[in-house]
Amino acid sequence: MDAKRRALIAALLGVMLIGCSTTNDGSKQQAAPKPTGPETIEPAVAAFRDICFGYSAPYTQGYAAAARYGVKAFQTKQGSSFISGKYTYSEGTSDDKSLIVRINPDGLCVTKYRRHPGMADDETIERQFANLIKTKYPDAFKMGDLGHEYHVTINGKRTSFAFFLDSDGYVQFMSP
Repeated sequence: MDAKRRALIAALLGVMLIGCSTTNDGSKQQAAPKPTGPETIEPAVAAFRDICFGYSAPYTQGYAAAARYGVKAFQTKQGSSFISGKYTYSEGTSDDKSLIVRINPDGLCVTKYRRHPGMADDETIERQFANLIKTKYPDAFKMGDLGHEYHVTINGKRTSFAFFLDSDGYVQFMSP
């Protein structure tokens, strides 16, 4: 590269950098304060952690944990799906219906937490959910940007934990 081209490129870079500089007084600008201490965990994520995530099928301890969140009585229900066919599960709700817990002793625990004003945004909830999964399964990974499933390997078998917003206004978490 000859000297003229280098000088031209240097001049263009200089002009571009000047355009990027600010004329504001830096002393007047303040960064947003960073929160101190650990982030407060969203109650929806905490309920999932305490009721489902800490246990495995048949989730018998999950019933007692749900009671601590105000879910006192469970009803046995029947369900069916295209993949697993007919199944039996227990469902309980808090008195104000802000928390719904579904437990299938064959291997599925679900918490549904009603969205409310003041609740963390979806990105925060998903980040907390992912961080929770990674505390027990550091190799957990998310496939793609659209889904909210975190895939893990348990006893050599690939399975997933899921989080999503349902059409009834609940944040739903599922544990295998």
